[in-house]
Amino acid sequence: MKRISFVLAAAAVVVSLAGINHGAWAQIGPGDGAGMGAGTGAGTGPKRGAGKMRKMDPERMLQRMEANLGLSAEQKEKIRPILQEQIQEMQAIRNDTTLTRVQKREKMQEMRDKYHARIGEQLTAEQRQKADDMRKKAKERWEKRKNRVKQGPKPTSDVK
Repeated sequence: MKRISFVLAAAAVVVSLAGINHGAWAQIGPGDGAGMGAGTGAGTGPKRGAGKMRKMDPERMLQRMEANLGLSAEQKEKIRPILQEQIQEMQAIRNDTTLTRVQKREKMQEMRDKYHARIGEQLTAEQRQKADDMRKKAKERWEKRKNRVKQGPKPTSDVK
């Protein structure tokens, strides 16, 4: 009898913990998690912030550009509306239900290239080179992560 009570109590604990975990995941809404501009690593957590919408904030993007490229006040004022326009276009593409996933990816790439060029027009030659280098490194990191995901987890050796 005690054994049955113990098993039932253990089952109740497991079910309640599963419910708590499910509730935690339910708190993550659209736009939460890692997205464009997530930097290195992925996922949510205390260091990730509020998700995609935070990462797509033009002011935050401008601050990162200022820190990495040393933008002048004049450059910031010229680039700010370009970033705002880019984010609006990006949201429109994401919300377009008539496009397939592949079509959205292609449109996003075209859009990124277009805005990268427009922003590049506002930069000095040195800043443009640095931005291109940063973009290249980011693409390499993305490719590395993509390949790691395709390969799956590394096998563990269970040699005893």
